[in-house]
Amino acid sequence: MNSVLTDFEKRVAEIELFFSHLESIEESGASIYFPHRKRRKIVAHDPELIKVLKANLFLLLYNLAESSIKQSLTEIYDSISANNLKYNKVIDEIKKIWIIEKYDNFKNKGTDNIFSTINNLAEEIIEIRFDHTRTISGNIDGRKIREFSIKYGFSNKVHKNANNGNKLHLVKTQRNNLAHGVVSFAECGRNYTISDLRIMKKETVLYLRNILKNIEKYLNTKKFIVQ
Repeated sequence: MNSVLTDFEKRVAEIELFFSHLESIEESGASIYFPHRKRRKIVAHDPELIKVLKANLFLLLYNLAESSIKQSLTEIYDSISANNLKYNKVIDEIKKIWIIEKYDNFKNKGTDNIFSTINNLAEEIIEIRFDHTRTISGNIDGRKIREFSIKYGFSNKVHKNANNGNKLHLVKTQRNNLAHGVVSFAECGRNYTISDLRIMKKETVLYLRNILKNIEKYLNTKKFIVQ
């Protein structure tokens, strides 16, 4: 999880840099100054451009969420598989995931092979692979992350200031609206003040950071193994 957390904090730093610049240019009277031109020229920021930049924050935050959750779930799958655990050594949540993957293979097997697989279940080594295309793309919010926590068995408890990840639903919705052309960037950005965006950014980052720490603890203590 170290690489996942490092990548997360790197992306957060990029978001903070972007937001800091957005705050500066949104101030009344802010302008661009070109000191090296022969003739001094000061250009005021276009209000429409500021709206577009505000909307871009939704893309940055959603990218942070999808990337970090995708990487974290991949870590869970890889860690479980790397431990060469038998079926009866993993928690029920992982058993269910493994059975679902095995069930897909049953479709192309005869009755005798299915019977043999079931009888040898306890001796099977758990080896699972994460397919993010079926569960992640464009669909990450607080509700989905809580579903993942139940499915894999990690904690979904977060700091109260994270507001249980509620802002992430707004981030997901607006990101998808922008990605699918439902609204233009200017139309999206005009509905939010800098204060609105600051709160959204703060709660979303805190929520995701808490969830990643929960997953890190889950992996470090090997909570996927029957205690």
